[in-house]
Amino acid sequence: MSVARDDSRSDHTEEILSAWSRERPDVDVSSISIITPLWRLGRAVVLNRERTLAAFDLDHSGLDVLATLRRSGAPYRLTSTELSLRCEVTLGATTQRVARLEARGLIERIREEPDRRTVFVRLTMEGQELLDEVFGEVMRSDETMLDGLSDNDRATLSRLLRRWERAVVR
Repeated sequence: MSVARDDSRSDHTEEILSAWSRERPDVDVSSISIITPLWRLGRAVVLNRERTLAAFDLDHSGLDVLATLRRSGAPYRLTSTELSLRCEVTLGATTQRVARLEARGLIERIREEPDRRTVFVRLTMEGQELLDEVFGEVMRSDETMLDGLSDNDRATLSRLLRRWERAVVR
């Protein structure tokens, strides 16, 4: 999927902005020019990711677990608590995700000697091989969504989004 070159969407945003400015001149509606395209882009990104992951019988939550384990470095294992914190989900959600991936043989739960109380979630070789393939496809697919942006545009957008994220997401 490439970035839409059709200006009708931005015209639609301008129409919404203009209509609200006319109907509610007492309210600052300028955020519409940022939030509306962002909302549409967000949906397009999610749909693009879902299509890419579906080819591997994965969803975003499965990718999140596999990728988090892979990024943790060898031996690609974390406790459920560490995994929950890094994936920013509850322990219950982590348990469900782990169970689905474990059933596919992509991860395993292990206890190590001498303290067998600690349970680790570890990426299996099959999980690592699948993730490496999926990750390459996801990056290629994501890249197509940025085709219409120059290197300078991308650097500027990245900087602005990081700044905005730091200000909003706490």
